[in-house]
Amino acid sequence: MRDWTADEVKSIAERLRRARVSAGFERATDAVRKFGWSYSRYMNYENGERAVPPKQAIQYAAAYGVTVDYIYFGKEPFLNQIVGMQPLSSRVLRRIPILALENMTDLELITSGLEPAAAGAVPVFDQENLPSRAVFIEIADKSMSDPREPVSFEPGDKVLIDLDAAPSPSDFVLALVPEEKAALFRLYREVSRAEDGSIVIELVPLNPNFRTIRIANPSSGQIIGVCRSIHRVFDLTPGKQRQRMG
Repeated sequence: MRDWTADEVKSIAERLRRARVSAGFERATDAVRKFGWSYSRYMNYENGERAVPPKQAIQYAAAYGVTVDYIYFGKEPFLNQIVGMQPLSSRVLRRIPILALENMTDLELITSGLEPAAAGAVPVFDQENLPSRAVFIEIADKSMSDPREPVSFEPGDKVLIDLDAAPSPSDFVLALVPEEKAALFRLYREVSRAEDGSIVIELVPLNPNFRTIRIANPSSGQIIGVCRSIHRVFDLTPGKQRQRMG
């Protein structure tokens, strides 16, 4: 990245602010929440305390519907003034609620077919294959971690749950288990049929240090949804192997 003068950094900051307001975000906090950015980092750029690196300039330009040249040099028009071009905020981002596994209120809303009231959300690209009703959960323990398995879930991973999908054997599912006073994320396994014809299932952890839970009837548990994807960012800091969501 080139060395910007103090005056240039201030001009970049002002154009970044104008682009934000033009995109419909009166307050910086609104944009930060919409796109999941770091508030302190963003404000360093918009306050002119640091020059905007190219990677961030590309993100901000796409989000606000302007060109990178506009942010850096004041050149080129706003993209949303060009026919057929829209800001990223209105075009490809979708915010999916993130659900705490111990939040019984939201869990019960979901099992009733209602939308969760969770305040947090994860911004994702709104692709056609995203479920129409979905939530994220964050893996909090090592129950689904086993390096010998082809798929393993680590603490900090965020898992997209399709709330309308019916489970099949070997799916990873989210299940409400009242005795646990929380939801569990486990491997789904059908083991038998009860006398009334209902399927008896087991919720199997990948980590053998955790116990398997059996659901024999609706009162002992209920499947909420099926895993569709894992969202993970790798921490590439030398000496660190932990994987985290950005």
